[in-house]
Amino acid sequence: MQQQGFTLIELVVTMAVLVSVSTIAIPAFQTSIGNAQVRTVAESIRNGLQQARAEAIKRNARVKMTLEQNSAWQVGCVTVTPNCPALIAQKSAIEGSSSNITVTADHNTAVFGSFGTRDAATPIALTVVNVSNTQVRSEELRALRVILTPGGNIKVCDPSVTENGDSRKC
Repeated sequence: MQQQGFTLIELVVTMAVLVSVSTIAIPAFQTSIGNAQVRTVAESIRNGLQQARAEAIKRNARVKMTLEQNSAWQVGCVTVTPNCPALIAQKSAIEGSSSNITVTADHNTAVFGSFGTRDAATPIALTVVNVSNTQVRSEELRALRVILTPGGNIKVCDPSVTENGDSRKC
């Protein structure tokens, strides 16, 4: 007579292998997800700044990007006119973020002039945003920084990179 199915020993061995592989893989997967969340939030902030800059050039007006709590942001005109509304675009904090993400900035508003540069009439403005994840262990964390230069260029960089010539260096 031919046997069908699995023996108890085969099932126990399979479960033991599955548990041991999961024990190794799940923490690494959580770290990967946490670092991906950091990247998503940093890119979102960079995109908001780029959109504000592009709108300032397109509308030939002063446009601001306001960074709110938990990575939410809004883009709108400084001086509201029929061709330049107070709210052009926004991103809420719940889109692509988590409660473990921390966002710290030197200021909460960046203003762009009609040439796409940071507005000289706004001396106290957003220039640096740091994005981190409290859930990821510090030795595995890939925190990122968004930098806005006076010329209006926006860069996402890794503050832990110290090697000269590396494009990820801040």
